[in-house]
Amino acid sequence: MRQKNLLKEYETSYRMSDTFRREVVNYIERCHLEDGGYFFARIPPSSGTDTCFAVKSLALLDVKPQNPKTVASFFLRQIKEGTLIGITGIFSAVEVINELGQITDELRSYAQKQIMTWQNRAGGFGALDDIYIEVPSELEETYRAVRILKVIDTMLDEEVINSFVFSLLNRDGGYGRNRHSTLASTFYATEIHKLLGVDTQKLDSTRAYLRRREKTWRIQFIEDLFWLVEGLANLGEKSNFPDRVTEFVLECQRQNGGFARAGIMGIPTLEYTFYALSILKELGFL
Repeated sequence: MRQKNLLKEYETSYRMSDTFRREVVNYIERCHLEDGGYFFARIPPSSGTDTCFAVKSLALLDVKPQNPKTVASFFLRQIKEGTLIGITGIFSAVEVINELGQITDELRSYAQKQIMTWQNRAGGFGALDDIYIEVPSELEETYRAVRILKVIDTMLDEEVINSFVFSLLNRDGGYGRNRHSTLASTFYATEIHKLLGVDTQKLDSTRAYLRRREKTWRIQFIEDLFWLVEGLANLGEKSNFPDRVTEFVLECQRQNGGFARAGIMGIPTLEYTFYALSILKELGFL
């Protein structure tokens, strides 16, 4: 764990050094498997979700995967086999192939047909009840579905979806079911509102909620910090504590170049590496 002079070690004129970038890129590419995808454990088969995190992380560093065609074929092959299923799986495929500039009519048609079957009675997408405990927010699948439909340029009822999201707005300005606001749900809500044309800079109560969460801190894991920083960004805001945020992120980096969930524990994964790079990018360090 790197604890000493972290900012001085990595910053060059307030930007991360070339050495830092190479370390992270090398970590990501070491997770690239023969089937075309990525998996942090480096054991085949690749993970669609990890492949998405890997490609999006490389994009934050202005780098393309070493073999973009094989990465795209990892997902396109699943479409032909009929094994690309679920909102998360299709989201990963669309995000990656869109990033690589290889969206096909076949993928558009497949994604639209599959995703529209997941719209629920409340106007969102995915499960309303009995949500798996590992899912961070009841709005995650709605965000992913909306993002997919926007990328493939599909018409959708924006008013109905926005109304569903606003139904989860609480008195404290945050979002979450059962009147319990969370950073994750607030982040996803602001993402959805942005995608659907809401003027998020007018969400004053949500801004106040995020500023309170920033001031009290209570940040244990890098995903919490990601939701906070990116949630503020969705409202046109920057963190008031960039040095503190950056130090937390850099303490999560491991010797192999990847990032873990926290500074004092955990192994590096492609997911946490994506969160780390997204935060640094938002702060202007990449």
